[in-house]
Amino acid sequence: MASVDFARLRNQTMADGQDSEVTVNTRALIDKVLARYSSEHTTLRELIQNASDAGASKVVIKFETDPSLETPTPQGSEKSVLLKHIIQHHTLKRLIVSNNGQPFTSADWSRLKSIADGNPDETKIGAFGVGFYSVFADCDEPFVVSGDKTMAFYWKGNTLSTKVATVPQEHRTSDTTFSLDYRQADLSSPSYNPAKVPNLPTLCQFLATSLTFVGLQSLELHIDNHKVASFTKKTSPAAPLQVPKGLKTDTEGGFMRVAQVTQQHSQIDAEWSNVIASAQNPPKRAAELVQTEVRNAGTALKSFFSKFSAPTPKASKPQITPKISDKLTTDTDDITGESTGVIFLQVSTVEVDVSVLRSFAAEIERATKKPPPRKTKIALLTSPYQDPTVPFSTGTGNTADLASRIFSEVLPTKVGRIFIGFPTAQTTGVLAHVSAPSLIPTVERENVDLNARYISQWNIELLRVAGLACRILYTSDMADIQRRYGKEPMDLLIQRAIYVFQQFTSNASHPSTLLGEKIEEAFWSCSKERSIEMLSTKGVMPSKQVRMPAETLSFLGEVPMVPQDLATRAYTFMLSLHRRGFISELTMADIREGLESRALTEDELVEFLKWAGAKLEGGEIDASGMRSLFDITLANIEVYSEEKTGRLLSLGEVSTYINTARITPTLPVPPDTIPFAFSKLIPVKQLQMFGWIELSMVRWLRHMTAIPQLQEFQSSEKLALQVLSLVAKCWDQLDGASKEAVVNLLTPHAVMPTKTGIHKPEQSYFPSVKLFNDLPTVKAFPGSKERFLAALGVRKTVELSVVFDRMRSQDSGSNSEKPSWNHIDLIRYFASVMDEMPKKDLDRLKDTPFLPGEGSPVQSGQVFKASQLYAPDQAVLSLGLVQIKLPFEFKPNVRENTLLLRLGLKQWPDSIVLANIMHKAGQANNAPLYSMALNYFIQNHFKHGYASEANKLAALSLPILPTEQAPWPTLVGPFQCYTNERASCLGYAILRADLRPHAEKFGVQHNPDIQDAVQRLIKTPPKNKLDAEMQFAYFASRLTELDQRKSLLSSISTAHIVPVFRRYYHDAHSIGFEDRTRAQSGKSEMRLHHHDPPETVFVGQDQEYKGILDYVQYAAEATNFLLKVGAKHEPSSHDLAYLLCRNPIRFLNTIGQERYLDLLRKLAVKADDLWKDKELAKTLAASRILLGYRDIKDEKKSLAAAQEDALDDLDEPGVHREWSLNSANEVVIIDDVVFYSRFRDFIIAAPQEEGLEDFYARFGVKKISEQVKEEQRIGNLTRDQSAAHRLRHDILERSRLFLHEYERDASSKSIRHDTKWLSSNVKVECVSDISIRYSLSDRAATSHRRSAIINRKRGTGTILYITPTYDVYEVSSQLVRLLIKKPKQNDAIALERILTEPLRRLQEKGINVERILRKKEHEARVARQQELERELEEQQRATEQAKQGAARIENAAPPATNALPAMPGTPDKAKEKGMPGAFGSPENDEVGGGDHGHDSTLRPPEKSVFNQWAKKLGFKNTPTAPTDIGQITRENNTVTKNNIQNAIKDCRPINQQNINSRHHQDPPTELDKGGYCNDEQWENLHKAFSIPYSGRHVDIFYGKDHSEALADIQVELNLFLPIVFNLASLFGVNPAAVNVFLDKQSRTVAFNQNRALFFNLGWFMQMHATEYATRQGRARALDSWFLTFCHELAHNLVSDHNARFIWYQSQIAIEYSQGFRGLLERFLMDVKGE
Repeated sequence: MASVDFARLRNQTMADGQDSEVTVNTRALIDKVLARYSSEHTTLRELIQNASDAGASKVVIKFETDPSLETPTPQGSEKSVLLKHIIQHHTLKRLIVSNNGQPFTSADWSRLKSIADGNPDETKIGAFGVGFYSVFADCDEPFVVSGDKTMAFYWKGNTLSTKVATVPQEHRTSDTTFSLDYRQADLSSPSYNPAKVPNLPTLCQFLATSLTFVGLQSLELHIDNHKVASFTKKTSPAAPLQVPKGLKTDTEGGFMRVAQVTQQHSQIDAEWSNVIASAQNPPKRAAELVQTEVRNAGTALKSFFSKFSAPTPKASKPQITPKISDKLTTDTDDITGESTGVIFLQVSTVEVDVSVLRSFAAEIERATKKPPPRKTKIALLTSPYQDPTVPFSTGTGNTADLASRIFSEVLPTKVGRIFIGFPTAQTTGVLAHVSAPSLIPTVERENVDLNARYISQWNIELLRVAGLACRILYTSDMADIQRRYGKEPMDLLIQRAIYVFQQFTSNASHPSTLLGEKIEEAFWSCSKERSIEMLSTKGVMPSKQVRMPAETLSFLGEVPMVPQDLATRAYTFMLSLHRRGFISELTMADIREGLESRALTEDELVEFLKWAGAKLEGGEIDASGMRSLFDITLANIEVYSEEKTGRLLSLGEVSTYINTARITPTLPVPPDTIPFAFSKLIPVKQLQMFGWIELSMVRWLRHMTAIPQLQEFQSSEKLALQVLSLVAKCWDQLDGASKEAVVNLLTPHAVMPTKTGIHKPEQSYFPSVKLFNDLPTVKAFPGSKERFLAALGVRKTVELSVVFDRMRSQDSGSNSEKPSWNHIDLIRYFASVMDEMPKKDLDRLKDTPFLPGEGSPVQSGQVFKASQLYAPDQAVLSLGLVQIKLPFEFKPNVRENTLLLRLGLKQWPDSIVLANIMHKAGQANNAPLYSMALNYFIQNHFKHGYASEANKLAALSLPILPTEQAPWPTLVGPFQCYTNERASCLGYAILRADLRPHAEKFGVQHNPDIQDAVQRLIKTPPKNKLDAEMQFAYFASRLTELDQRKSLLSSISTAHIVPVFRRYYHDAHSIGFEDRTRAQSGKSEMRLHHHDPPETVFVGQDQEYKGILDYVQYAAEATNFLLKVGAKHEPSSHDLAYLLCRNPIRFLNTIGQERYLDLLRKLAVKADDLWKDKELAKTLAASRILLGYRDIKDEKKSLAAAQEDALDDLDEPGVHREWSLNSANEVVIIDDVVFYSRFRDFIIAAPQEEGLEDFYARFGVKKISEQVKEEQRIGNLTRDQSAAHRLRHDILERSRLFLHEYERDASSKSIRHDTKWLSSNVKVECVSDISIRYSLSDRAATSHRRSAIINRKRGTGTILYITPTYDVYEVSSQLVRLLIKKPKQNDAIALERILTEPLRRLQEKGINVERILRKKEHEARVARQQELERELEEQQRATEQAKQGAARIENAAPPATNALPAMPGTPDKAKEKGMPGAFGSPENDEVGGGDHGHDSTLRPPEKSVFNQWAKKLGFKNTPTAPTDIGQITRENNTVTKNNIQNAIKDCRPINQQNINSRHHQDPPTELDKGGYCNDEQWENLHKAFSIPYSGRHVDIFYGKDHSEALADIQVELNLFLPIVFNLASLFGVNPAAVNVFLDKQSRTVAFNQNRALFFNLGWFMQMHATEYATRQGRARALDSWFLTFCHELAHNLVSDHNARFIWYQSQIAIEYSQGFRGLLERFLMDVKGE
């Protein structure tokens, strides 16, 4: 639709249009307004509010009644009884409401009769001008008297009118009175149904609540002439309330600011007649009266029951029952007199200054007819705290209990409400009533308007003021509690705080939760800082200084905490505090502050340690945090009396605790050990979590051996025995380091009690030492252990010096006849005590020479150390060594010999000694001594364990071994010779042959170190081939070692070690090495030319690049070594690439042009690997290795060659090709032969091979198409475009044939665009001429005429320009670029052939053109059918117009559309694509763009059942018989029926959770794919749920855009499922094969997938559900889904929508039409006709 200038159109209408007035149905308007008033007592509320606005102090409400027509008035009764009768039996006649406010002014009278003309005074509540009209809820014609005027309302039809008169002088009064006659009390009214007197207690409750905030002082309620109730309000003077300094006085929106806060206390007194308490109660049954009297009987219970149990005379028996009945049913309550009640209120008023923008004020005035006030007030009514056991209200009189009901809504004990003059239905969320006259309500004044944009902003600002007011009252209440702190018990203060917390705890407000949220938000956000006053254990404090309650911790007495009872009972308020960050949990800083404030007592220390252990074990505090607390914790301990102040214990210095199993707690302990009195109650696990460790024995002994403990330790034998006993007990449990530390601590001090006193341990002896009687032997103590004493140094033997001294003294004092001790005696004594000898004594004995020796080097009287002698052996003497002189045979297992060995006596010479003997023998040329030492070593090698000394011997630098290369006495060291004879090729010495079996004994290696061998090879490479062969073969035998040393392999591969031999000529004219650039002859030989690294030589036999590369030949073993270190059989691609870059000309001259191209092809195959080497790729790109050619034409030769007939058609006469090496910027790739033929003289072409072209492209070689520029010149469009239309038709028709082969195989990815894209984006236009100018990089240019070219224009699309005489090949060449991503030359030729050949000819060649032929036949049939239909329609229209008239014909004409009616919001079906089983999708002619079969003209009536239903549903009429069914016979009919039955039996369940439903497209050009149902797009369906129906479960699937709950579609499902499953029963379809899906976005009515039937509930909901209740709508729905079933069942037989399919569809419909009529009648039985 074109855009419309609506502003201009309106101005035109205002200028030229006709005037007319808008009429208002007043009665309907008032009824609609009153419909918004849903609360009770609306009329009274509005009239009382009007009185308050008029400044009245008193309002009198009077109900006038009509007497009962059934129950007579009791005569002569008391006033209370009469009043009760009126209340129970009279009906309401009139309501009269009077007030003593200011009489109406003229403006007031004017507004009274105007609807929506509210009070303009911004200080008044009325805004909408509809409040007074609430009187019309019960009264049709109200009457008003005020001052000296009266106004009567009356109706003229639906128009409300008024009459005004003057009050006669005698009736004038200052009061304003409203007289309302009840509509239903009028006997003449058709709605006569007079109402009873309203529930008076409820009405009194309303009146008491109404008096709360309004300016009235008293309210009176009368019934006829009886005063029923009165209410009086008294208010104290206002007292100012200070706004706390920590609060923000401005609201968030900036509209309002709190100016002043005052507080008043009010009292409401109520008086009521007792009769109202029970007059309207429902009558009690007799049984209830009996139960009541039983409960009230008290002590008279027995006498009460005696009335029923006592025997009575028979004469009076008939009279007993009536008396009992009267007794039970008579109300004996005292209803005379009055009762009173009183309630006390606390009202806080906030005066607010208002400042708004003019634009905002204008919007408010527009909405409310009054500007926003400059000042306003908000009042809060709260319940003052009082004892929970005392009621809020008190009363006196017989019905005093009624006071609690009357005043139940006055105080916000359960919920606070918003008052706009009167209470509304909106709650505040807190226990406080909020009165805000400036709040703008909804029209009915029952809710606050939070929807309108500007009004909601104004109301929200007022609500924020209310939240601020709540905060001010809260702070005031907390200040009152603080004043009481210290004067009243803490429990009472907590009760008060709980009351305040609960009063201001925010709950969800109703009906609007937003209102409560705004009040709550303002309550919390008005703080200047995130804190609020609250009660703590230290009084009322800011919450930021108070902590959430934790367990009772006496050691944190100075930290203010929330009392536990307060936190528990006011949990919600505390939770809000915590969530908003106003209060925090107990933090480490708080605990630190509490611990730093003072020293803990012993009890507090124990509690603190228990708490700390529990927190650590529970993971609430980590070890580092607890350690920081310990560092600041001090405790005053060991306070035993007032005189002894004790000592301070710093927990931060404590690191150990006592284990009583090891250390007695009463003994002294270090100062860093926690006393056992405090640790005994703490689990060991927790002590360890503190970071404390068990007091070790070492640390304790260190403390005990320090001053002053050491003095007592050394002086007190008792203490010493205790300490040593404890140490001895745990000695075996100590580790080595601890034992050593204990020894070091105790041995320096005299702590060992002995029989001669306390001595140092080393000066003490074991009790078993009895060599001398006066020795200090150790006293026994508990736990004494030999190992412990021995470790301390307590001696088991007497010291050597003492022994020697005492023995010398004994010898000198003894008889000279007594023999003195010799070395044998000493040996025997020391052998007896050698196990007890201290190590230092034993070491001293080792260093003492006291033993004689024998041998050639020994001198007379010489003594030796044991370590200088050998055990007695003749072979030792032969070698010239010294042995010990003993008078007895030496046996190692004898104790004396054991002592000698322990002292260092050598049993035999070691290998080093023998090596020295051999070395000296060699130097002295003493062969016998050499042989004796050598044989001794070999013979005793295993016996003496010389194998363990092999490493020492091998590392010996002394020459001791003979070699094969040198004669005796030339010797070498074991490390200088080897056993492998092959190592001699590198110059290594080889061990003499007779010693090689013993080489391992001497530590001689088989081979030299591989690294040293490699260095020799590199330093001295072989000079001749034999040496090279031997050395390379030797290294081949050691390849395993080389594999383990990769660095050696690398160094060998790059070292110049491979000798290269060249032929050397001796003749003078050819002297020198072979040179291929000159001729050489004569005598020659092979000489060493140079050495190459192994990685650059080749060992292959082929030698393809001989003369360029170095080839060598060795035996297999040497060749293996060379291959291992880098040599190759043939060069790799990388090698060839590097060599080629160095000298491409040498390659070309050596191998020739053809082999050079082969080399480039080889490199092209490996191009990906080559380019991974960045350096190589860079080198290649910069080199001149690219072979290119240029064709040179010789004109003379071309003329001669042209005369010859033997030339090939492809050969061009007189042209020869020149090849050259070029860089990347000198060669071009020929991707366009035409361009090459035009510019061949100016370019060097790359070989035209695909592999080489890709290889050249890597070098940056450009294509010729990139260097040739085209300039298109397109002529003007021709007038005749028929050739262009025909060509476009052929292109769209036959391009599918061309793409068919691509679509069938994997090359479908090569397709750039398909035929569908061509039809939408390509145009064909015929122009006068087309020419193109080609230019090659400004070097040459040429022009050429074309007959076809494609041009792409932005915004227009792609245009194929052709000339009138276009060349189809040129057209094909242009098109293949659009169709194929990488077109080939043959593609253009193939497309040309398909475009030019006749269809029949193409069919003969095997191309599938059946679809096109069938389409053309179909188009012809459709055109003919349409022509016949138009003729019939014209005839029918003419006949019907003649009989019935044009109008009736137009109404009766059946729908002619070809599709089902479109869903709301969906496009025309004729322009959309269809689906199999989804009716109504016409065939879109993709080629021609027309719609086949979509005709809007009328069609002739069809007589068949199928066609009549199809016309009802809007289906296209189809031929009644298929074109391919053949002649109709009885046999054919039987076959058809059998096929239909088989199709029905084939239906089966789908059993899937997710369905890809087919959303079909039906272009007729797709017939070559099997029919227009096969081209489809997929939509995902998922199983939503299964529901039970008729004894089975039905699967319900949802489309991707649906997520409705079952309840949302239950109604439609209940209608749809009977249709579908009754039809399934009609056809005999398996119900399990029937599924229902919901997809309103799809055009799919139904579909058949694998013979499972799916029906769209969404289609039923859109098309049939709304009219299903009517006969016509239900019949239409049944018709539609019957044909849908026929359609989907036909798809079980035929998948395509062809003539055969239509035949079966109609036959199924005809076959089951009779049964369907019966089904249809059953469905229509319960529907009324229309």
